Amino acid sequence: MLEQGASDAVTAYGEVLGRGGQVVDFDISALDHLGVPVTSCSLIVDGRLAMNGNGYGLTSEDARLSGLGELAEGVLAGDHVRSLHARAVRGSFEELVRREGVDRVADPATLCLPAGSPWTPATPITWVPVVRVRTGEEVWAPLDLVASDPAERDDAGSPALVTPVTNGLGAGLDAERPVRHGILEILQRHTNGLRFRALDLRSPEIDPSGLDPDGEVAALAARFAAEGVEAVFKHAATSFGACSTYVMGVDHDDSSPIRLTACGEAAEESVERSLLKALLEHANSRARKAFCFGDRAAARAVADPDYWAAVERGGATGEPRAVSAMRAWHDLGAQRLRELTAPDRSRTVGRDAIEVPAGDAADGTLTGLLATLAGHDVLAATTRVGEVHVAKVLVGGLEVETMSYGRIGEAGVADLLTTDLGLVRLGDGPTESHPDRVVLTAKAEERLGGPAWFSYAAAERVVGPLYPLYREPPRHLVEV
Repeated sequence: MLEQGASDAVTAYGEVLGRGGQVVDFDISALDHLGVPVTSCSLIVDGRLAMNGNGYGLTSEDARLSGLGELAEGVLAGDHVRSLHARAVRGSFEELVRREGVDRVADPATLCLPAGSPWTPATPITWVPVVRVRTGEEVWAPLDLVASDPAERDDAGSPALVTPVTNGLGAGLDAERPVRHGILEILQRHTNGLRFRALDLRSPEIDPSGLDPDGEVAALAARFAAEGVEAVFKHAATSFGACSTYVMGVDHDDSSPIRLTACGEAAEESVERSLLKALLEHANSRARKAFCFGDRAAARAVADPDYWAAVERGGATGEPRAVSAMRAWHDLGAQRLRELTAPDRSRTVGRDAIEVPAGDAADGTLTGLLATLAGHDVLAATTRVGEVHVAKVLVGGLEVETMSYGRIGEAGVADLLTTDLGLVRLGDGPTESHPDRVVLTAKAEERLGGPAWFSYAAAERVVGPLYPLYREPPRHLVEV
């Protein structure tokens, strides 16, 4: 699924990652019964787990490549961000614009900060250099948005502008692939962020009868069905030249309750690629969740001994809300978890209705994808280590993590204003129900019709007990 020359890529990833520690990868698909290859890939440094990745694919080689690629994204991009600290500058947006010019500084107000953020154009923050993908020119961006993990920040004494997230990472053996992959990840989260899981009723089920009966998607779904798992295909959106889908499952097997909460998601230029990736990721989610949060004895039985020794040394703590929410699932039992995470099947849409319009479809290249994002600034922190290229991508105006961290921009506000969810309102000032102002440019507020205000209480009500579907705690910290 990732790229041709899989053996060469596996060798390249392994060689580069091995420079920083011990690479341990092994198959975990025995923890499920669907027969889809799933791997766990980790880097052990000084006896402890430094980074983890998971991979999946139609073949074992694809799954191993996928896992090592995800591991490389996190490790190498993190190393690159830390190397940028040497060039980091501290100052406000206003100060940098005066020094560098407005075109060479990314405006945080366009990068979907959390609603209620105290940031203003006069707030001092840390900036690092990235590249504007379309032109190759150097641009200054907030470190907290370029980072993918809190450990990559260099501001231990100052509050984070955002919670760093891995969304937008990519790796590959050429310079284009990581950026394209990062953009598609952002599009995936942007298009399904207000329709995914807790908001599943907003996404219609895709009628599987419209799929090619001889295609890979139908064949894989039939394999799932033969194992007692009905794949439920959901359509989030078709926009920016991509079709965004996700796959949930109906499973009556109670042997591993956490598997019942599995979901796969994808955004790709073709419907078939999107559905195939989401279906494979669903299988990955089942095995991965069983390994990370299921029965520990079963997980240990499939794990490399060096990996498990590193697990037992501990050290991971995790985001308190994610840990607490996952622990709350511990005593619910299979039937309650099944009910909590069951797909909404009240609406159905045909296969033709979700096709990317011919005039809007990207052609599978980075150039084609960028053309669909006209009007959105695309920035990337890129580096090459050996044969491996990695990137962390930012796309102006596209939301990331609205329901978990309240990050929202103009597009999300416009979308939510059409719903009855009560998440946003327009007005000149805050209200008791909507006290947190959405950080927007003056032009964005003008287009919307005024300042926008967000309700974290409403978001918490909508998400309810489903927070672990948005943010998970570290591996093996909670057993469900």
